[in-house]
Amino acid sequence: MSTPLVAPAKPKNARSKRAQDARAPQLVEKHAKTAIVARTTGISDKVKVALSELNQLKKPHSIAFSKANEVRPFEDPASLNFWSSKNDASLFLIGTHTKKRPHGLVWARCFAGEVMEMLEVGIEEVMAMSNFKGIKSTAGSVPLFHFTAAEPHANLWDTHPTFQQFKSLLLDFFRGNELDGVSLKGLERVISVTIGDAPSSAEGVEGALAGGKGKGPIGKGKAVESLIGSFNPNAATQNYDEDKTLPLVHFRTYTVHFMRSGLPQPRVELAPHGPHFTFSMRRTQTPTAEVWKQAMKKKEKKSTTGPKKSKNLDIDEMGNKIGRIHVGRQDLDKLQARKFKGLKGSKRRASDAGAEGAEDAPAAAGGEAEDGGEAKRARKE
Repeated sequence: MSTPLVAPAKPKNARSKRAQDARAPQLVEKHAKTAIVARTTGISDKVKVALSELNQLKKPHSIAFSKANEVRPFEDPASLNFWSSKNDASLFLIGTHTKKRPHGLVWARCFAGEVMEMLEVGIEEVMAMSNFKGIKSTAGSVPLFHFTAAEPHANLWDTHPTFQQFKSLLLDFFRGNELDGVSLKGLERVISVTIGDAPSSAEGVEGALAGGKGKGPIGKGKAVESLIGSFNPNAATQNYDEDKTLPLVHFRTYTVHFMRSGLPQPRVELAPHGPHFTFSMRRTQTPTAEVWKQAMKKKEKKSTTGPKKSKNLDIDEMGNKIGRIHVGRQDLDKLQARKFKGLKGSKRRASDAGAEGAEDAPAAAGGEAEDGGEAKRARKE
């Protein structure tokens, strides 16, 4: 990996170090990732509507730039690296529009503050939420994704690198906070992404999801006719940087309605929510093997079969188990023990002090002591 443009400052205290560690790549990403929505100069109305609609789906975990920027992601990703480090964002959605590649969206993903991979799609059709009636879902709700394909392209989501990358980017872009389970009442939005050759195939999938029959064209606007691409999965020399023969992708958003069914499980119906897109696959940039290995690193699971390790326990050369106990410093003078003369420290110290005083006393004092002794003997007699 190349050297980042903005070198991280050395933390001055423990609080700033914790904040810096929180911005570093984590083995387990429990929180929703932040995405930056930006646009280049001279974009079309299709791109403006697409950026606005996708930003509403991503809120509140998105940062929308209001001004246009001179940025070319595939030629020079330096600006993306700077924005990623500055805003602590790992996802990008950039709207572009050129004569060679009109109405484009670039999905980018970063790792450790640098662009790791990118995918460009073309907008063939866009329909905003305002084209659909009904109550809109709340911001921040995590959608349920459904990936499917028409019969000629049934295995493209699992075999073709471009569609695998697009699927991974979509799931990472719209993922929320990590949850232990899914609440049925909390499911408000369903996004169906279909590789198809005609609108009828996508509508059939919508009907199957809703538990009913497929309906006619949804919403306003013309029906979109997809292009059937000729893909040979056995061709090892095929270039995946830009393949203009790939089929179109239908991005459809629905809101969930729970109806009474007479059973513990409600009957689920889907209603068009918007936005609806039709994308065509364009340029791709895949990550290097080393960066992808670091990004996909997982936390090692602790072994449950081996012996458990205990702290402060060891086995010496003779095979004996030795333990270490940490206790505070003890005052032996206050230690409770048997009360006999040998352990009475105060009297022992007093007797020692008296013996030292007797040795240091002058001779006259000794004479007086002897006279006192004779007087006591005479008195007894």
